Amino acid sequence: MTRSQRGVLLYGPPATGKDTVTKALSRLDPNFQLFSRLKAGPGRSAGYRMATQEQLDELRRAGAVVYENARYDSTYVTDRPGLNEAFASGVPVMHLGQIDGVRAVLSGYAASWLTVLLWCPRDVTEARSIGRSDADTPARLAAWDATQADLNANPDFRFDVVIRTDAMSPEQAAEQIHRTLTTPRGQMLMVDFDDTLIDRLTAVTAWVAKYCAEHSLGPKPEQRMLDAMRVRADLGTFEILCAELSLPEAADELWARYEKELAESVRPFPGVLDALAATRDAGDQVIVVTNGGGPIQRAKLTASGIADVVDAVCISEEIGARKPHARIFEAAAAAAGRDVSQGGWMIGDNAELDVVGGRGAGLRTVWISHGRPWPGGPEPDFIAETALDALAHVRGGTR
Repeated sequence: MTRSQRGVLLYGPPATGKDTVTKALSRLDPNFQLFSRLKAGPGRSAGYRMATQEQLDELRRAGAVVYENARYDSTYVTDRPGLNEAFASGVPVMHLGQIDGVRAVLSGYAASWLTVLLWCPRDVTEARSIGRSDADTPARLAAWDATQADLNANPDFRFDVVIRTDAMSPEQAAEQIHRTLTTPRGQMLMVDFDDTLIDRLTAVTAWVAKYCAEHSLGPKPEQRMLDAMRVRADLGTFEILCAELSLPEAADELWARYEKELAESVRPFPGVLDALAATRDAGDQVIVVTNGGGPIQRAKLTASGIADVVDAVCISEEIGARKPHARIFEAAAAAAGRDVSQGGWMIGDNAELDVVGGRGAGLRTVWISHGRPWPGGPEPDFIAETALDALAHVRGGTR
């Protein structure tokens, strides 16, 4: 085989959706087919080519084993003859649970492999395992722990694509994998979300005004709430406001109401959805990079329609790093099958988070001014009044 042959390596702990994502890939494009590894041992046989230890010994003697590992009292083998046959008939999708295995396949079998990390929290793995009546849920949780340890032990390994399967459907995951593997890659454009693509401030201002009117709080409490929530709001923000202003609800109740109502009210700036679609049609990849909580940001992304017109989303709470830290930009690049060292753009309205952070990650930057003067400091590569101007500038050949 040669590097022109394409294949997919799905890595992740048990119950992260490797089977369902593979089936979704096959529905999307029948050329994608599960690569059935050889298995010798007890337990599940579906999805494997069952073999005896004697057959495995023959493959070892012939030097035809690319990788093998033992788990659940069984031996699993990735064999060269099986891969040859799989590539001859389509695009193989291989499931692996060890980074050593991913490395072994990348180095031991010449092909254009796309490496994909499928991930979900441990409690989601447990719930899924119980829900499908697995007889060995404790063993699968132990495997989840081993996978986390495996990732921690290999901090230098970077996957081409990272997908949270508790936040994305199998069909969406399949579309992202298919697009990354098959679409010619143009520029990488990272774009801020709040007050860059959507008018968050207008929505927050309206929500605060409505809430204060409902409770007859007056102009000073209204201004205090708006000042506290203008840039960022979370449960901690509401805990402070509830204590300071003696608001009638408990902080967690008010936060739950705010999450739901704000997501329903946010709107993209005029023309943004079409501009993002045009940017992707031009061959560029668009990744939303946003600070904030996972549930509220994803709800806003869905309600505003932004989720449907970007290639990937990177949210600070979900990866444990906030802009301007370089790690969030690195994670965003990986989510689109890129490396931040390849370069690209960061577009946003916050001089510190987006411009300073983007520059620190090695990206060119565009600042969305919304009519404001530049506040000072190292300047961005371009100043645009709106996201439409920014996307037009980047699409216009400034490479």
